[in-house]
Amino acid sequence: MNGGACIPNGFGGFTCQCPPGFSGQRCEDRDPCASQPCMNQGNCIRDNGGFRCVCPSGYSGSRCEIRDACQPNPCMNGGTCRPINGNGGYQCMCPSGFTGLRCETRDACIPNPCLNGGACIPNGFGGFTCQCPPGFSGQRCED
Repeated sequence: MNGGACIPNGFGGFTCQCPPGFSGQRCEDRDPCASQPCMNQGNCIRDNGGFRCVCPSGYSGSRCEIRDACQPNPCMNGGTCRPINGNGGYQCMCPSGFTGLRCETRDACIPNPCLNGGACIPNGFGGFTCQCPPGFSGQRCED
């Protein structure tokens, strides 16, 4: 069957040489891993008549087709990466004092550099502006 070459074994039986992808006494069993269905260097394991893929670090999915955007961690300054939507996207959870898509920007408002109850407003470039309460002025509401 399936292109196998069966040769009499001299004892009234035969032995079949099966083509790649087939096995069994008469080449009747198809090897589900023969087509190398696992992607990204995933390891194919025969399982209950089918197969399953064991994925390398950084990949998931039934065929290792989904890249884990958090491997390696793209977040900087101790940020924690969270995969989102299973589509290769991610979100960085930044530690206190850092902002930005990858926690790349130091938040100049932590701790608050403004004096006398001034409100610190980060400018997005690592700098800040102080919004001073009535009666105070200066770059840091010091006057």
